[in-house]
Amino acid sequence: MTINKYEIMSIEKATEDINIYRMKPLGNKVEFKPGQFVFLHILDADGNTIIKKPYSIASSPSSAHLEFCIKMVSGVMTSKLANLKVGDKIGVEGPMGHFCYDGQTQVGLVAAGTGVAPMVSILRYVAEKKLGGSYTLVYSTKTKDSIIYKEEFARLEKLNPNIKIVITLTREESLEWKGEKGRISRELIQKYVMDSKNTDWWLCGLMEMIKSTREILIGMGCEVKRVRIEGWG
Repeated sequence: MTINKYEIMSIEKATEDINIYRMKPLGNKVEFKPGQFVFLHILDADGNTIIKKPYSIASSPSSAHLEFCIKMVSGVMTSKLANLKVGDKIGVEGPMGHFCYDGQTQVGLVAAGTGVAPMVSILRYVAEKKLGGSYTLVYSTKTKDSIIYKEEFARLEKLNPNIKIVITLTREESLEWKGEKGRISRELIQKYVMDSKNTDWWLCGLMEMIKSTREILIGMGCEVKRVRIEGWG
């Protein structure tokens, strides 16, 4: 498969251990559907691949640049990414994956941690196209300081009132937080998604969360074929 060359435009430290990378094409732009992923290639001085790893795209398909939300876990790939700076070149291979949005109008998105990246791509697309229907994201993270895309969530809800974003924190102890707390549960889903049985679902995050949420949805009467999953760990 072709490897497209991109240039790092910006690197934003979103949280203590998560960076947001934005990059622009140096030639052909990667065309993708919301929710898909690509392989990022770290290149040597001659443009050859040193190492590659898959990452979900967070930007909308209509964006001029690609955006990735990456947890810096001190692995081989992330240690290379940590050394990149604005202006450096990177290879992009793809897109790939069937975890993509295809125009459904009753949509439930469940994400934990950086699993929110493909959901942001989907919601950006829904917002800019002003699509009708119902689009609910239930996003789980540890504390209020680990929330990614907080300002973007507010912007998307304002752009399209059919978008609803629910954040639940699993380890927040501050009394300042007035939102939801605890792991994703049947009660939490029922509270915000009125007709979960007739909703199309996308789940992304650690496999433990994916499996438990999938069981909850199936137990609520949702058809297996309407639950799409993408996980790791």
